[in-house]
Amino acid sequence: MGQICIKRAREMQCSNQERNEENSYGQSFEVYEKCCLKQSFQYMQGRQEQIIQLMQPDLYQELQQQIEKQKNSTKESIQIVMNIFLYFNFKEDDVQRCFNLLKTNSDYKEDLRLIGIYRESSLKYHKKELCSLCSQENMECYSLRCQHIFCKDCWHQMIEIQLSDTIPIVQCLEYQCLERLPHQFLELNQLYKEILVKRMLYNDSNYTWCPGFNCSNIYKLQGLTLKIKCHCGLKFCSKCKVETHYPITCETLKEITQYKESSQNWTALDISVCPFCSRSIQRIQGCIQMSCVCGNHFCNKCSQPWNKEHGQDYVNCSFASYNKNPSQILNQMRQNESAITKDIFQLESYQQQLNKQNQDYQSHRLQRSLSNLIKFKQFEKIVLYFTYYLNEKFNDNSLDHYYEKFQLEITNYKRILVNQLQGVLFDEQEVKKNDKIEFNQFLNLTYQMDQNLKVQRHCFKKQIIELQQEKQQLVQ
Repeated sequence: MGQICIKRAREMQCSNQERNEENSYGQSFEVYEKCCLKQSFQYMQGRQEQIIQLMQPDLYQELQQQIEKQKNSTKESIQIVMNIFLYFNFKEDDVQRCFNLLKTNSDYKEDLRLIGIYRESSLKYHKKELCSLCSQENMECYSLRCQHIFCKDCWHQMIEIQLSDTIPIVQCLEYQCLERLPHQFLELNQLYKEILVKRMLYNDSNYTWCPGFNCSNIYKLQGLTLKIKCHCGLKFCSKCKVETHYPITCETLKEITQYKESSQNWTALDISVCPFCSRSIQRIQGCIQMSCVCGNHFCNKCSQPWNKEHGQDYVNCSFASYNKNPSQILNQMRQNESAITKDIFQLESYQQQLNKQNQDYQSHRLQRSLSNLIKFKQFEKIVLYFTYYLNEKFNDNSLDHYYEKFQLEITNYKRILVNQLQGVLFDEQEVKKNDKIEFNQFLNLTYQMDQNLKVQRHCFKKQIIELQQEKQQLVQ
């Protein structure tokens, strides 16, 4: 927050100095632009040090480096390291905790051995043998350390089945045998490597990707950076992979999303999302304990890992706090959300049309106003979500009045800007004379509105942070 305030103060100081030094709007704008661009470049340099963009060919190399690093650190084999990474779904903290326990707890090591995790793996070739599965004689066969022999075709069919279900584990074809095909053997399959990379990206918090439409950029995080600006221009949250939602925390946003989506069609179809691999699974019948193809169990109602806290009740879940029926507050929120999305789409369309015009001083100022207004509209959506959350969960309408005032000023800003844009982009005669104002007057108005809305946005951020902390304490 301190950096943001310092940056905004510098920008405002810069603009005030340039306005005093230059009487000409054109000259003032040019100097102002240079100053702000310089500050923006310095700020982004500091940001870019915290993230690294990864190309597609680099991804599997990243995974190999992780495996090799743990192998050298723990002195375990590549196979055991890979088994542990897969068992804990590449979650860094769980993986590290496991390796720490292996150093000191022999019982823990034995438990992992009994379930097939802490085991070496090797593959033996047999030129002519009887397949234990298809009963074909004189077949090329393979066996693992367990000595169960199966033909090449049966092994390949099992590999294809597992990988088609995005499961990078192929166990012995003998019933209840826990031996696995070696990682080095499966590594020859390109699909296997792609599945491993996806597992790493989905579950390792050191990696994130842009959720933008038709954007496949992937980033490695060097610190606790949550807000990232992608090369495609989209700002997003590195943790939950959606457009940036600061100052709402990821946990609060997840809860808001549950409230929002609880009455939509997928809920009526009884579809829930596996918290381990993010697959969507529909419950047709039976209890609420779901078994996913990734091998993990979770609750159909709250989409949390199944644990003893769920008790013996396989019908109801005490953790499922979201509302199954859309409330009046929710319906109003959806209407406002739809209106904001429509406004942003319209403003972005104006941006594209302006880009086709001659880039004179007037176009530059209109582009700046459009960019500012889009940011205010995006923040309006964040405030809308939070006010809805307060009303729905806590019956707290303390922010409603301030949100309505903020919304009204943004609407007024949009009306003035759109009228000015229509006078530039379209026939000026089509614009009502009463709505058309002089350009200098327009600049003064938008400057005042920009400053006023920035102050309100800053106050909203501070208040939302404080309210989240306060509500969290109440829940605890």
